[in-house]
Amino acid sequence: MTVDTLPITTAPLSPDEMEWQLIIDAVEPAIRLIVADIVEERAPAGVEHFYSTLLNHPEATPFLSNQIVNDHLHAALLKWCQSLFTPVAPDLSSLVATQRRIGLVHARIRVPLHVVMHGARLLKSTLRQSLFESLTSSTDLAKAIDYVENMMDLAIEMMSREFVRDLQKEIETDEAYRLVTLGQDVTLEREIQRAALLDWGHKILLAICCNAPPPLPLLEASGFGLWLNHKGSLLFPNTGGIEHIKTAIRRIDQVLIPSLATETPPAAARIHELQAQIEEIRFLMDDLFKKSEALESGRDPLTCTLNRRFLPTIMAREVAQSIRRKVPFSILMIDIDYFKAINDRYGHTGGDAVLREVAEKLIASCRTSDFIFRYGGEEFLVALVETDLQRAFQIAESIRESVTKVSTQPTGTALSVTVSIGVAHFEGHPDYTHLIEDADRALYYAKERGRNCTVIATPDLASLPRL
Repeated sequence: MTVDTLPITTAPLSPDEMEWQLIIDAVEPAIRLIVADIVEERAPAGVEHFYSTLLNHPEATPFLSNQIVNDHLHAALLKWCQSLFTPVAPDLSSLVATQRRIGLVHARIRVPLHVVMHGARLLKSTLRQSLFESLTSSTDLAKAIDYVENMMDLAIEMMSREFVRDLQKEIETDEAYRLVTLGQDVTLEREIQRAALLDWGHKILLAICCNAPPPLPLLEASGFGLWLNHKGSLLFPNTGGIEHIKTAIRRIDQVLIPSLATETPPAAARIHELQAQIEEIRFLMDDLFKKSEALESGRDPLTCTLNRRFLPTIMAREVAQSIRRKVPFSILMIDIDYFKAINDRYGHTGGDAVLREVAEKLIASCRTSDFIFRYGGEEFLVALVETDLQRAFQIAESIRESVTKVSTQPTGTALSVTVSIGVAHFEGHPDYTHLIEDADRALYYAKERGRNCTVIATPDLASLPRL
């Protein structure tokens, strides 16, 4: 008796993974093993040479110091070298993900790309010299050098690509600031386009009811349609809302209007659907403008705190200042306790009232030089400039105590509100996400301890399991 089995299928490789696969397939397993052994033995010295050279590079010194290298970067670079040149073929998806992550880290730290390329050239030179010293066969030497340089070149290429993508996002953020400076009147634009859409809706309904001869006016060719395709797509780039609006327009122009043009009398169901589609477009457009207003102003419209979109720009700048000027820097992660229960009991109106009042307490407790962000639904992040850990803890406790005096009365009865707070102090790692992770971990343990308390991020918290 035979048993039919389904063939094992694997997900197709991405273009990046296929490039790695071609390099790996082209090298013999014996050569890969030789290179892995050499990297394991010689990489520590290469990494030492890499950082000793970069620490003297005039454009690298603003981002690096002996302490940062020793505490954070030395081991990370060594691990990267070893993961790139493994005795067995590496996992391709992990390899790609690692290079992308490192590229984003470089972008966040603001290391100039040519400095990264300079460092990679140093590392390649060190490994090449090690291969010359270790291999006697010219054939094996040529294959090993080709393998090492191809692997490193592709890794740097992928890092650079992510670096450039992140830089493009930063440019778009800067453009948002520029538009604010120029005083673009988004509210006026919204009213103009609302009127244009309404005008087209009246004309098409009038044409249908009066049996106007074809062709009936199409929405895409109207003033609103032209604005959407040419200016709206620029005003709201890469948003799903634009695509939903375009889908609705295609439905109107390609299905509903042709049907209504040929029906006498026009079907009531079709007219109702046409009106519903127009209303859907109006709703989606209003939502896009509302989000745009919040982004362009840089403020969360509900709490008037800073929009999270600008968090990378500000955090990267403050970390760089802390390193360059040797001033302290701390952050607070603040979460409103049992906020879901507040929403469930009092509705979103009550929840919004609590968010506004908590934000007011934060603003009152901080200096004008500090930065307060709406980090998530009920989470806030406060960046305390030139503030040491002790002072940051005092500010956190002041905030926590002031929030208990929130006087929101969603149903006529005063509501008891508390917050949990995680405090983290900048310890030298140039990637600001480490600081946020420390504060977030401290916040987690504040909630684990029963909420309504403040916890300082310490090294021992990182070793504790998050249940």
